[in-house]
Amino acid sequence: MTQSLKTMAKVITVFGATGAQGGPVANALLADPEFKVRIVTRSASSAKAKALQERGAEVVEGSFDDPFSLVRALQGAHGTFVMTQYFIERPDFYQLEIQQGKAVADAAQAAGVEHVVFSSLDAVQKTMGFPCLLYDSKAHVEEYMKTIGLPVTVVKYPLYYESYLSLRLVKKLEDDTYEIGYAIEGAAMHAVSVADMGFAVREIFKNRAEWLGRTVGFSGGKHTIQQHADILSKHLAPNVFKPTKVTPTMTVS
Repeated sequence: MTQSLKTMAKVITVFGATGAQGGPVANALLADPEFKVRIVTRSASSAKAKALQERGAEVVEGSFDDPFSLVRALQGAHGTFVMTQYFIERPDFYQLEIQQGKAVADAAQAAGVEHVVFSSLDAVQKTMGFPCLLYDSKAHVEEYMKTIGLPVTVVKYPLYYESYLSLRLVKKLEDDTYEIGYAIEGAAMHAVSVADMGFAVREIFKNRAEWLGRTVGFSGGKHTIQQHADILSKHLAPNVFKPTKVTPTMTVS
């Protein structure tokens, strides 16, 4: 019976499975016998790749810069979770991310993938009239996917709660209080636990007909940084949290 289920399982290729977004997606899919997980990594020997392999994932080596490896990674897959990478330290990161995104889109089309779930961001240049390259590059890839007719669902992640730890955004001050390093006074922002969003993506794959062609914005709550500080202070008492104060050099005129 187990072998029969594995044979019938839909293969989902997960890009970024050793990272913050793709990892939870792979974990959620691995917990569901409806799916067989194939992860794409630059190094199959990495600790994170091996851990996923031990849980049943198929591990293939591939790179956005190698179109042939992308086709191999997507061959026979029913669906794929795609998140493109940006290398902000490179002066050409905007063009590079678009190039890589188009490469995986073309590979998915060539492989006949039936459901692409793409992690995108808002088109700031198009909607606001000024550029934000980190967002606009992903929006450009999203538009390309739609233009070539890929069967795509777009998902959009907001701020991660986990960023407080991974980016070391909370620091202890001399008065023994803790400061949250987001200098955004009064603006309520959506946020999620990125670990939980893997289950949301899994539901999108399980209900293709319902979500195909749609854009899904994730949110686990919408709060100001002061409200974040109040919540942390309440649940981690007697520790006291407060937001970073905006300095004159950070003020936008």
